[in-house]
Amino acid sequence: MSSLGGPLPPGYDAIVVHHHELGLKGKNREFFEGILLRNLKRALRHTGYKKMRRIFGRIIVDLTPDALAEEAAHRAANLFGVAYVGLGRKVQPDLEMISQIAMGYMLQEPFESFRVRARRTYSSFEGKSQLLHEVLGQRIKDATGGRVDLKHAEATAWIELFANSGIVYRRRIEGPGGLPSGVSGKMICLLSGGIDSPVAAWRMARRGCTVEYLHFHGQPFTDRSSVGQAVEIAQAFTRYHPSIALHLIPLGDIQQEIVMNCPAELRVVLYRRFMMRIAFRLAKQRRAKALITGDALGQVASQTIENITTISAAVPGAQVIRPLIGMTKQEIMDTAKLIGTYEISTRKYQDCCVLFEPRSPAIRATPEEAAEAEATLDVDALVDKALQGLETRLFELGEPPGWELAAEA
Repeated sequence: MSSLGGPLPPGYDAIVVHHHELGLKGKNREFFEGILLRNLKRALRHTGYKKMRRIFGRIIVDLTPDALAEEAAHRAANLFGVAYVGLGRKVQPDLEMISQIAMGYMLQEPFESFRVRARRTYSSFEGKSQLLHEVLGQRIKDATGGRVDLKHAEATAWIELFANSGIVYRRRIEGPGGLPSGVSGKMICLLSGGIDSPVAAWRMARRGCTVEYLHFHGQPFTDRSSVGQAVEIAQAFTRYHPSIALHLIPLGDIQQEIVMNCPAELRVVLYRRFMMRIAFRLAKQRRAKALITGDALGQVASQTIENITTISAAVPGAQVIRPLIGMTKQEIMDTAKLIGTYEISTRKYQDCCVLFEPRSPAIRATPEEAAEAEATLDVDALVDKALQGLETRLFELGEPPGWELAAEA
């Protein structure tokens, strides 16, 4: 029982979703909020939500009595574009009702310090926010003995009132921020099984890009362990944007031709030039506007400025985004741990890029040297053959993966 004599809140019946940067978008704000609403609907399928509505810069999600409330809140909080999510109960703009629900939440778990945060937006509530701070703050203090701490409180009673309704919650889950996936166009990320490229993809997806993933494997000369890594990474990313396409392309035959016909020291650079050509062709097919790589300057032999320039020269006209270019390895690793891909990426796997790797790879290859080496190869035929081996796997949050071609976004 609460200190007011009423029952404790019986669980949750709503979540409130606050966006991150969308309030700065002016006349385009409705478009951005609409995309976020679409992503929420896809992410919250099968969790038991009743309806969603946009109200004064927030999205209210009404839950059914048997909804998976915790799961729905965490799914919502993982989406790009979300600043935070509150999990609580709807209320009328009535002081006693607000107090009873808030007291019920605050009495569920002990704390030493607390605060009350009330916010009114065009609300019909007759009093000011300060009234809620004073009245509810005193009641919580009397009931719990906790001290008020406005900056570093252990527990917070959050109250949001808007129009003729509102929501009260104690559970607040921080989101990744950024922009909703889908507002910045489509890109294709060259995804290895390692640490860097998933972080690069995450950073661009956080800027609102719809990212499709392209993984090259070395079959028939390697096993499918790198494919397994790529699949797990794609599955992990569905929590950030709920629909993901993963493209798999064999590179082994191209690598064999390079080993047989080209200088050993240029192998890695030539591998990557072919990857870029194939990715560029696929991007045109998929109507993607740019390619994403996990290059970080000076990290490995193929990532010197000279080699990066030579690799890019294979795809004139392509927009290549390298979001990690100035980051240190430790910064990249820290981000990988934060987003949940580090453990997957550090498992052992057979990487196609180290297949037939020379002892002394070139670190300052020029476009002219690469073009001369490739003159012995039928470049277009090799690219065509690789694309014939394309497999595309579609992943949806909460759904088993399927091997059908992903629909155009």
